[in-house]
Amino acid sequence: MHAAIELAAYWAIAFLTLSAAVILLNIFCNVINSDMEMLSTGKEAVISGLASLIEAVGLWLIITFVPDSFRAFGLRAMIVPLIITALIYKVMHLESWGIFEIGLLLAFQLAVVCLTASLLTGHFLQAFIVVVISGMILAVIASFANDL
Repeated sequence: MHAAIELAAYWAIAFLTLSAAVILLNIFCNVINSDMEMLSTGKEAVISGLASLIEAVGLWLIITFVPDSFRAFGLRAMIVPLIITALIYKVMHLESWGIFEIGLLLAFQLAVVCLTASLLTGHFLQAFIVVVISGMILAVIASFANDL
């Protein structure tokens, strides 16, 4: 496949998962009555587009240039695009978001990616486990947040 098409596909996937994570974060923070503020939908889409482009370029570089036998080790380099994504969201939501919201956003994105990959590959038990574990973690976070 052509490199530009691969990069566009990775960007689309990253954008969809990051947008879903932002929506889930908004819903969860409304449930726990957090004082987190979101920007307008257009601004959030632009932020998600920029951050997902960085994530997609990082993944594309790893898949393109790291040999197959070392790809599992090469995926550890994805921490750099994730840190850049976290910094972008922190700068854009400087006053209203803390490190908790940034971490929760990346956790939501990871959960969405794992759930989608499990469902698309037909591993329904894994998808169920992802939903259960994510739900349990969110329940613990919500119980602590409501006690504060």
